[in-house]
Amino acid sequence: MIEGLLAALGWGSADFLGAVVGRRIGSLWTVIIAQVFAALAATAIVVATGDSVRPVAALTGALALNALFTATAYVTHYRALELGPVAVVSPVGATYALVGVVLAIVFLGERPSLLALTGGVVTVVGVMLTSTDLRKLRAGTHGMPPGLPWAIASAIGFGVGGFFLAYLSRHLGWVVGMWASRCAQLAGFAIVGLARRKSLAARPPARAGIGAAIGVGAADLVGVTAFSIGAHTGLVSIVLVASAVFPLIAVGLSIAYLGERPVPNQYVGVGLVAAGLVLLGLA
Repeated sequence: MIEGLLAALGWGSADFLGAVVGRRIGSLWTVIIAQVFAALAATAIVVATGDSVRPVAALTGALALNALFTATAYVTHYRALELGPVAVVSPVGATYALVGVVLAIVFLGERPSLLALTGGVVTVVGVMLTSTDLRKLRAGTHGMPPGLPWAIASAIGFGVGGFFLAYLSRHLGWVVGMWASRCAQLAGFAIVGLARRKSLAARPPARAGIGAAIGVGAADLVGVTAFSIGAHTGLVSIVLVASAVFPLIAVGLSIAYLGERPVPNQYVGVGLVAAGLVLLGLA
């Protein structure tokens, strides 16, 4: 659970920075620059540890699926953040953990206890409440909020991609699993970049924007590293649920640096998250 919470810290920071940077240089440039940096840093970690990458060849199918779903998830997620509103994007995105938990139960044979499952559901509901303003959400229910389809697609993509990242970490070790996942994902982004090269060329990022996007990649790498370690050593379902609290980090940063004010339902959400994590810890 500790590794899952550390993953949430990294991903929540990346989420906040990604929303800010994406509105300056575009969501696609942000995600490509961030993930190029993450892949290069992961390669440096593999070289430093000296772990063999030969076993990766036996898991090319899992790598291809990880690349497909994760690349899709990142592109749609940052697109959703670019379009907003965050009150819709964040709570929908938090449901990715439930997708991954179902896959872990079905394909990895994990059997979390009833207490753990209860804690997981309470945590995810708490995250959804914390990351939105119900008044704004109700105000927009008479029409489809912009970004909602992208948010749903990203939640499914992150759930499936998170499962395959855990699968790779289980079979290859967290260092090689993380590296293989980042490199395969980068190949997916390269395809997306080629398909949209005209729009990328029309809006090249400034040097300051590139530096900020690298910061997004660094925060994301912290999250991926912690998640990979947790998936390698513990139950994937528990790590997934604990990592799903990442919107709390983004909300906290928005309050601290953007002057946003929390609303009553967010206080309730924080309480539910705390209760859910206690149940997970007891389980």
